[in-house]
Amino acid sequence: MSYPLSDPPYGAAMAMPPGYMAIPSPPPSSPPPAPESRTTSRKLKKPPPITPKRFNRFFTPRTVSTRANSGSTCRAGRQLRDITQNGANRGSQLSRNHVKPERTVLFESTTEQENLPATPDLSSGRKRKGFLSPESSPIQPSPSKRARSYSPLPTITDVDEEVPSNEPERSVHPLENTLPIPIKKVRTSTPSFRVLDRSFGGLRGLGRSGVIDHCTDWQSQTANFYSNPTDSHTFHKYGLPFSAASCKTNSLIAIGFEEGNIRLIDPSRNAAASFSIPFLDFAPHPNAVMDMEFSHDDLSLATASGDQSARVIDMRTQQVKYILSGHRTSVKQVRYQPGNDQILATSSRDGSVRLWDLRYQGAAIVVDPPQANTATRATSFANIPAAHADWASGSMLRPTVGSMGDSRDAPRKGEPPSRRGDVSVTALSFLSAEREHLFLTASEASTCVKLWDIRSRYSRQGPAVPIASTQQPDSHSTHRHFGVTSIVIGGDSSRLYALSRDSTVYAYSTNHLVLGHAPELSRPASQKPPSMNENKSGLGPLYGFRHPKCHTTSFYVKAALRPASGDKPEMLAVASGDGCPVLFPTDETFLKRKQAQQDREDVEHTNHQAMPATPTFARPGLNGTRSSRFASRLIDTIPIYEHGTALVRGHEREVSGLTWTYEGDLVSTSDDYNARRWREDQQEARKLRMAGEEGGIRWNCGWAEVDESFDDEDE
Repeated sequence: MSYPLSDPPYGAAMAMPPGYMAIPSPPPSSPPPAPESRTTSRKLKKPPPITPKRFNRFFTPRTVSTRANSGSTCRAGRQLRDITQNGANRGSQLSRNHVKPERTVLFESTTEQENLPATPDLSSGRKRKGFLSPESSPIQPSPSKRARSYSPLPTITDVDEEVPSNEPERSVHPLENTLPIPIKKVRTSTPSFRVLDRSFGGLRGLGRSGVIDHCTDWQSQTANFYSNPTDSHTFHKYGLPFSAASCKTNSLIAIGFEEGNIRLIDPSRNAAASFSIPFLDFAPHPNAVMDMEFSHDDLSLATASGDQSARVIDMRTQQVKYILSGHRTSVKQVRYQPGNDQILATSSRDGSVRLWDLRYQGAAIVVDPPQANTATRATSFANIPAAHADWASGSMLRPTVGSMGDSRDAPRKGEPPSRRGDVSVTALSFLSAEREHLFLTASEASTCVKLWDIRSRYSRQGPAVPIASTQQPDSHSTHRHFGVTSIVIGGDSSRLYALSRDSTVYAYSTNHLVLGHAPELSRPASQKPPSMNENKSGLGPLYGFRHPKCHTTSFYVKAALRPASGDKPEMLAVASGDGCPVLFPTDETFLKRKQAQQDREDVEHTNHQAMPATPTFARPGLNGTRSSRFASRLIDTIPIYEHGTALVRGHEREVSGLTWTYEGDLVSTSDDYNARRWREDQQEARKLRMAGEEGGIRWNCGWAEVDESFDDEDE
């Protein structure tokens, strides 16, 4: 029996017949298959049973498992998780554009991939293939893995990413990139920004009259003032102007001169004559007119002069009707009592304050030339001698010139000098119409403001005791004193503004002029006041106004306040030795907003550092005065706001007199023999600021000087 050579039987010997040559078989094209194991079973594999250990593996949601194992998954698993998350976010948009039937996709657990053999990375610059997309992933036949429906996702191609070979593994925190970046609020106070912020519900504060913030900046109230060449009035005949006053029922203003003359000018825009043409001239005094005030009906004009007298002029005839004589030196101030044109108060350089009642008529006297008519001598019913003298030291010695510098109220041309020891009362004002029996005085000696009652009896022998005296600023008490040149009362009578010789306007609260029990502030004028035996203490200034171009170079520099009327806000105008009036808005909502912003910046800057118990404020140099060397020694302990606006190029020398017209315009007088009218118009003021010096547009004009960025916002 013969067998083929290629398939001999197992275990049989290969016997070759004699004479038979064996032919070698060709080599196989491929290795023979491995013999199949006899123990291999042909039975189909069944899915593994679900045991408690494998329960979480099959039934835990995919999002939970990946987040829980985010710190332990491999790099490939984290990349697959990021790809699927980005695709899930785009799924809703793709489903709207391409409507396709949902497919069943199963993802293997990323933890199983850790057991797979990894291909070594031969080069850090090689490109790695992208992972299988959900659409190309094979469906697992295991029935234990339940199918989950997913929206169709785009196919991911190669990922061109440089994978460094030696990059250290970084653990991903579960809350990483989940918290939003905090939004920092832009700090600006422009009107357009506040209008936008208020439309979103910010910057709203409800007061008694509605929303406090009206989305206006303090510069928007002062930036609209301007003056044209037609708003200038020149006078060389009567010398320098000393004072100015406006009527209360019409648009006329009165300007008093060094020679004793008074000129009336009509600054109204609808006036028949130009502002450069005088309306009326007359001479009631032989000496300088230091101060003036119209009565409430404008039928009378009270004047204070350097001829040691005050006079009441009948404006219908321009004749002197009453003469108020009794002071020994120049009369500095004269004021009518609110609501009563028969009561007046005058202050003098001799340090005394006198109260006059025109109903008590004295003898008839002849008025000095140029008026030779007969006038009535008025009777003084109260006299307060040495109202601001320092009686505590036992003598009425005023501060020496060496300690006060040039702050003494020195007389000018034609004024008699004061006696040695007299403290000049440089400022005088009644409190309000509701408290018409109270009046205030200030002097050249200090910033102290004293409160008096006209119903009290003051002895001529001993010191006069006021109701109360306000405290001085700490910067004055620790180093030196500065006098007061002018005091004005706010429109609602809640604030008192005192212009000091340190070039600062101090604001006082009229309700805190007396600390503690103060029945004098609430007692009706009809009741008899108690005897004044004690000078009570009053609260010091609350805050102050200051500007780099506002310098009080002499006691002839005054201040004036415009009460709020119509659409015109309350405004404080201050004269200056720099040749420009300075405007300060008195709305305290601007002050609170600026102070709150400054407090926030201080807190962020200090960053938990200890703040001083009493905040201090830097004081700029007092340019234009001899006291500039003392500026570094004065430390302010109250808030000082420098948000004033200077009206530049209108004058060339010191501005001394100021008054607000009946229509709300400002008239300023200067030592350059000119009076300037300042009107409000946004377009005209902006035109002068943006015009430049070419073309002569700015010739003989003036405008409000504001920040450079203020006009850029309007463009």
